[in-house]
Amino acid sequence: MPATLRPTVHVCLVHDTAAANITPALDPAFRPDEVILLHTPGQAQRAEAQASVLRPAGVTVSSWLIQDAHDVEHIRDRVLELLLARDDTDLALNASGGTRPMGIGAYEIFHELGRPVFYVNPLNDHVTWLHSRTEPSFDLANQIKIPAFLTAHGAQVESLGSRQGVPARLRQLTEELVAHAEVLAKPLATLNWLAQKAERELISPPLSDSQRRWPELSALLQRLAAENVLELRGNRLHFASEDDRFFANGGWLEVHVFGVIFGMSRAETGVQDVGRSVEVIRQGSGQPVKNELDVAFLADNRLYIVECKTKRFHAAGHAEAAELDTPGADTLYKLDTLKGILGGPRAEVMLVSFHPLSRWDRQRAQDLGIQLCSAKELPRLRDVILRWTDRT
Repeated sequence: MPATLRPTVHVCLVHDTAAANITPALDPAFRPDEVILLHTPGQAQRAEAQASVLRPAGVTVSSWLIQDAHDVEHIRDRVLELLLARDDTDLALNASGGTRPMGIGAYEIFHELGRPVFYVNPLNDHVTWLHSRTEPSFDLANQIKIPAFLTAHGAQVESLGSRQGVPARLRQLTEELVAHAEVLAKPLATLNWLAQKAERELISPPLSDSQRRWPELSALLQRLAAENVLELRGNRLHFASEDDRFFANGGWLEVHVFGVIFGMSRAETGVQDVGRSVEVIRQGSGQPVKNELDVAFLADNRLYIVECKTKRFHAAGHAEAAELDTPGADTLYKLDTLKGILGGPRAEVMLVSFHPLSRWDRQRAQDLGIQLCSAKELPRLRDVILRWTDRT
């Protein structure tokens, strides 16, 4: 049901999340003329990040400062001053963001003065009016794109990477690689190494005698050559482009994941935008930090980040009891950090691994709330993503 009440001005509370402030303001059926951002001086950078997304959409943005985000009395006083100063304005409070004292203090003043208050459910982007039991709730439109979402959370998008569908021939190839993961594990590891060594000149080191006599590796190379990913000249692999070399160097799994998500209908998943190799820059301890998101997509105004790994995180037969600090752990902690920085409660992360994960890494992922899809689960990736994005 669409909104029946459409306030002219949204008063939003700025703290550690942005999506709940910007998605209502960018919904064409609910968009206000103005947004007033209530924030402390220390949150000015976050407020400006949100404003930089709202202004291009034609929304006027202003700030209303508070000095302490945890002093309820002070917050009440400042909100009252705002309402008295804008007494003739159609104001509504978006009570979805801010600290708990900010939400309580602002709500109390709006309620006392009979002004409307709404809340955005972070799980499903459903708006509920808190000031009235008769005003119908409604779902927000899912129209925000990846650059706007990331910018609102303080990240600068350097490159959106590929946003086009994967050619059918490559989709079929990656599906074959996934379907025969157990048989191809060792030859793919060798291919990864050869492609990695070809990074500068796009020409691999010479294949050894044993590699040339390896039937599974020969079949794999012939299959990739048939799709023009590489060319075998003499005993070296030649790549026509960096994209081809990247594909052979494990990038094929990233292409596969992107292709699966790109091919899923919006009706199935609510996917509204998807990108591959998305490069972002964020501030970390005063220094810019660059991150590349293998695959990122938005569904129901939530950010989903997928990390794709073809390397083996632990040696076969290694004593798992000793795997308390593994390369897999590094990847999982990195994903957990990105989740908090780039979307907080509006972000989800997944690790897709070509190889099996140790029980320690699986437990660690569960503790961190990270979705996994690895090894024998890969052919069912589509079903895993459907369950992952289901917020019902």
